Amino acid sequence: MSAEYFNKAYTYFSNRCSKKELSAREVMIGLQKYQLKLSEKHKLINKLKKEKYIDHDRYAKAFTNDRFNFYKWGKLKIKQQLLIKGIEEPLIDNALSLIEDDAYQALIKELALKKKAQISTDDHFRAKQKICNALNTKGFEGELVYEIVEKIMD
Repeated sequence: MSAEYFNKAYTYFSNRCSKKELSAREVMIGLQKYQLKLSEKHKLINKLKKEKYIDHDRYAKAFTNDRFNFYKWGKLKIKQQLLIKGIEEPLIDNALSLIEDDAYQALIKELALKKKAQISTDDHFRAKQKICNALNTKGFEGELVYEIVEKIMD
């Protein structure tokens, strides 16, 4: 009976992984609905890794690209989410290094200007504070945010 569940789980996750990048942790969570022993779950994940259905390097790069370009996230937030998903730190650092510094700073400036246009206060300090808070929430580094906000507010 266990071999039947293993084959069903393998078929399901090999199909899912071929359509969408998944981390080993996400697969492990998805395997909860199958009646497999923990050792069988690890065996299945190792098989998916061996056959390149699960590739954490590819996952980290795709996740970083999507979150930066589509969701406008900063490196800190991307890194935190990848750590939560069980991706190894060297792979995360490698994926984050693919973000060009000029594009990164341009995004911060774009988001800062957008937030500045939304703020209705005349208090210069409060406006800076609101912009910095908004960008820090998106996961951008504090020093870099402060530097760019100082430039656009002068």
